[in-house]
Amino acid sequence: MKDRSQTIVQEDKAPSHAHHVQGAVYILHKVIRLLWAGNSPDLNMIEPCWGHLKRITTEKDAPKSQKKAAKAWSQAWKDLKQSQIQHWIKQIERHIKKVIQLEGGNNYQEDHARDPPKKPRRHNIYS
Repeated sequence: MKDRSQTIVQEDKAPSHAHHVQGAVYILHKVIRLLWAGNSPDLNMIEPCWGHLKRITTEKDAPKSQKKAAKAWSQAWKDLKQSQIQHWIKQIERHIKKVIQLEGGNNYQEDHARDPPKKPRRHNIYS
């Protein structure tokens, strides 16, 4: 963090972000945290990647051990094409426009399902 002393981290209250040890590490290293309400629109270009990697790593059934899961995820990450990453990056402008159109709030569907939303007020900003 010495080389990036002005870094600001944005996280919601998802369990993977809310562990007490992570909070202690942030305090220790003086990491600046941007408060972000839970269930808010996530406009991070890496979000679509997680669903993609999960589909790739579980195509032939979920790995049966932590070691196999780590190996599968590492390989899927290495195989991730730059063109796919660029596609996700280019989509962020559309996602931002959608959130503005919806006037923020929770009127979006965060997952990456291709099916239309079941609830009329929810929208998929990642498709």
